[in-house]
Formats: sequence, structure tokens, C-alpha cells
Amino acid sequence: MKNRRNFLKIVGTTTGGMLFLPQFLTALPSNLYQNHFLGNRQIVVTLQLNGGNDGLNTFIPYENPLYYEYRRNIGIPKKEVLKVANGMGFHPIMTGLHQIMQDGNLSVVQNVGYPNPNRSHFRSVEIWQTATNSHEYSATGWLGRYLDAACKGDDPIGGMTIDSIDAPALRGQSAHSLTMTDPIRFEKQLKALKANQEDPIQEHPNLDFVRKLMIGSFEGSDQIQAALEKTKLGMPTYPKHGLATNLAWVARMIKGNLPTSVYYTSLGGFDTHINQKPKHQNLWKEVSESVKAFYDDMKAAGLLQNVTLMIFSEFGRRAKENGSGTDHGAAAPVFVIGGGNKGKIIGANPDLSDLNNGDLKFQMDFRSIYASILKQKLNTNPLDLGIQATPISGLF
Repeated sequence: MKNRRNFLKIVGTTTGGMLFLPQFLTALPSNLYQNHFLGNRQIVVTLQLNGGNDGLNTFIPYENPLYYEYRRNIGIPKKEVLKVANGMGFHPIMTGLHQIMQDGNLSVVQNVGYPNPNRSHFRSVEIWQTATNSHEYSATGWLGRYLDAACKGDDPIGGMTIDSIDAPALRGQSAHSLTMTDPIRFEKQLKALKANQEDPIQEHPNLDFVRKLMIGSFEGSDQIQAALEKTKLGMPTYPKHGLATNLAWVARMIKGNLPTSVYYTSLGGFDTHINQKPKHQNLWKEVSESVKAFYDDMKAAGLLQNVTLMIFSEFGRRAKENGSGTDHGAAAPVFVIGGGNKGKIIGANPDLSDLNNGDLKFQMDFRSIYASILKQKLNTNPLDLGIQATPISGLF
């Protein structure tokens, strides 16, 4: 019975279990990575901001007087904005992302969304993760379909979610991804399952099937451990944020040359209906500092050209404040870092004089960003994955 309880603990998610990450992560000195990393290999990391990030207070149209008319209480003063170009600039807490753009390694895609936007968190996240139209549904995610096409056999580590729950974006017809936060516990629990074949769960065919699936991931756990062994010396500096821990974990596996092509992680708390100013600032402090540490790590390792990080949220917020916050909206910016992006602002500035029921009108379909990543980074035709969108010219 004890073995069965332990087993149930690690099959709590569909792709590999709800697991926990060690607090301390280490890495090799940067000059050792280029020798063993496959030179032209490309890796995509996706960071999802859950709750609907306020894009107008993130990448700010500080030269537009309507911004301050609509946001008398929560608007960011012009003198505090980290200015970039074309009357646009970052929230003052976002010094890390501002520096990455100054380096020429961050592109901002403005006014990203989709037709007939849905203001439900659950449904809009589902649309973004499956890359379907707002009236369509899919059992597979856009990256899961990529993994189905790209992975050979039953490869369990084609993709990886570093989180406590699965990312539906990586869900495919076959299981080619794992969800975890502690690879050491993951391996130990798999070994325990394999060692306890006598545990009488055969009378429960569903549990027996899942146990066989988990044991089939054992080789994947060995590969993870091998990657960790390559990166156990040295200590890159990451801030003490939960997101930074997740990204440090991703960085360690990338530098260990784990044959995983897509990683997924997230940060919640962006549903800022009230008291937005301090909440939003604290959230973006965590994002900016965490992402800058990951960027510095990849750059020092000579791997920035091989790694593309995309940051998105399921929707933006209304143009007009509600007093101390903002309500669910539609279009918002998406950030792309690394991967040889062109370091541009793509798309026109938000048009605050032409709103759709209080929302910014989308000008760039989010699936065009996916199409660009699939075609130019993952060498995959987006049409083969059911994504009928034109890649963005000038992103990479």
C-alpha cells in the first residue's frame, strides 16, 4: 500500500509527475560548453505570464497623451520610463530587459492577439497553447504537435515543463515531454517503481499502464542526470526568485547538452484588477531579474544564438484603468530574446484612439510568432502542424 501511495504521488500530472526542484543549482565554467554543445542546434524556451499582463504598463507609449488621460492613477511617469525608441519604453523596474534590448538581443512584437478575443483566462490560455482559432478546440498543443513530428520513437525528453503542472502546449498524441521540478527525486521514484514490480496493482489496469509509461521514462531520467553531471561545477549568479530557479534549471540542462528542444515555464499573479502598481512592479522585478540572469548565463556560455526565449501572456488589459487596476483586455506585446533575433520593435505603437470596446486592437496574430519560431528555429513547416500563419519578416 505504501508503494502504491508513493506511485500515485508521482503520476499526478500527465507527462511525468509533480516534482520539486533543488534550491541550489550549479553550472560549469562558461568556456567549457562550446566544446560539447552541438553547434547549430536550436532550443526554444517559453515563459508564460499567467493572469493577463498589462502590456501598456510594461512597454509604455509614453509620448501618447491618451495613455496618461486613461491612466491617471496607475500610469508610469514619462521621466521614469526606460526609453527605447519611437516613443516607447520599458517600465522602470525592467532594467534587465532594457539592457538586453540595448545589446540588440531583444525584439518586441507589439499588439499581439487573435480575432474574436476571449477574456476568460482558461479559454484564452487554451487558445494560445493549442494555436487554434477562438471557436476551435484541440487536444494537442502547438509544441506537442512539433514534438510528435520531430521525436523518434518514444523519446520522453523531447520537451520539458519546469513547473508544478503540465503545460498543455507540450501535449501531443504521444508522450514526448516530462513535467518536473526535481530530477533527483524523479530518478529515485522511477527506480523505486522499477524495483517494486511485485506491487499488486495489476488488478488496476489504468495504474499499471501509467506505471509502465513512467518506467519507460527511466532512460530519460538517466540522460537528465548525465546532463547534470556535466554542469555540477561552478555557480552562476541567479537572483532568489522562483522564476529564476526555474530558468537556472533550464540553463543547466541546456549547458549539459540534454537533447531537449523545447522548455516551458510560467509565472502567475498578473490578474491585476486592483492595487496594480505595486503588484505589477514586483512581478516584473522578478521577471526582468530572472530573465537577465538566464540571458547572461547563455551569453557567457556562448549559447545565446542557440537559445530563443519567448515571453507572452494570455491577453493584455483594458486601455483605461478601473481606479487602481485594469480589467481583462486583448492585445499586448510579446518579447523574444536571443536566437539571433534582430533586436527590433515590430509593429505600430498601440493606437489608444481606436479601441474595440475598450481594448487595444490586435495587429499581429500570435501564431505568426509561432510560425517564425517553428520555421526559422526548429526547421519545421508550421502548416504541417496546422498553423496557417505567415512568419514575421525581420524577427530573426
